[in-house]
Amino acid sequence: MLIVVSGPDRVGKSTLICRMQEACGNDAYVAHHSAPPKNQKNIFDFYRDDIEQWQESGKKIAIFDRAWPCSFILEQHRRRNFGHLEDLVDFEIWLNDQVGAVVHLAQFRPWNWSAPLHIEEVREEQDGKAADWFVRDELIARMSEHRVYTEQLQAFYEDITIFPSVELTKSTSGEDALQLARLALENAGV
Repeated sequence: MLIVVSGPDRVGKSTLICRMQEACGNDAYVAHHSAPPKNQKNIFDFYRDDIEQWQESGKKIAIFDRAWPCSFILEQHRRRNFGHLEDLVDFEIWLNDQVGAVVHLAQFRPWNWSAPLHIEEVREEQDGKAADWFVRDELIARMSEHRVYTEQLQAFYEDITIFPSVELTKSTSGEDALQLARLALENAGV
């Protein structure tokens, strides 16, 4: 089973992944993803590489932090790459053939839950020397990204991906998250 954890910044994805990894013990392969490398032939190739590494590891479960949904959605805003919908569809067909048991797990939170964490992060990034106007402007930009990313990720689950999804809005134990992922796959006939 491959679990792809997505969601806006500062909503608890890393905490959830740690909980699931602890619940899996030695059976979990975890990969954290950032922006796609600009020197690869296909925008989704580095996910293929991680899937092949997971398969070679012999671990039963892979947990991906910020995978292709982020490349498809967030990178359109941050890097202006236009999403690569056709490449995404090709990738998911390949993934379905290679793995089959893939489930998206979204961690969503309301903006007011994440906002204080964003303020703290902005101030830390500026070594505590950011002017109030800079913190405010960065917070407003992040507020907009949080809203847009949440909406587009929900649309991705409903209208684009071929894999089932689970949407979480509160803290969840690793065991419960894994059970919800298995149930989503079972309900999808996988």
